[in-house]
Amino acid sequence: MFLPPLTEFDWSGWTGWTPLATLDFSVVPTTSGAYVISTERPISRAVNVDSLGILDIGESGALRKRLRDFYRCITRRGEEGHMAGWRFAFFYLERSFPIESLRVRWFSATTKKEAHRAESQLLLSYLKHHCELPPLNYKFNWRL
Repeated sequence: MFLPPLTEFDWSGWTGWTPLATLDFSVVPTTSGAYVISTERPISRAVNVDSLGILDIGESGALRKRLRDFYRCITRRGEEGHMAGWRFAFFYLERSFPIESLRVRWFSATTKKEAHRAESQLLLSYLKHHCELPPLNYKFNWRL
């Protein structure tokens, strides 16, 4: 079965890519939202190559805090508060994906349920295309 690459995912309502290292967190909504963190280079996956370099897909009821927690965890090894950020630092992934190469985009939602739906749609597309989750994701909500 042919699956279109994630570059053809419907990004309607999502922001464009913003470098994470220079992100002005004050522009990130404090409300609910979904987010995706990627690197600037393609990543080989179990099936196909992820040309977007997606490392983590998530959602939160407090988007700004969640992205700050991720950044804090990737820049201070051993910090807790964001499991994907903690894993990034613990496994020294900055050796392969320098922090300066990381970028983020998000979907601002009015409710946590809407944020969860946006996250689920992207995770499902990723899973269908690559037959696995992004490298820093470790769970998938099977109740779509």
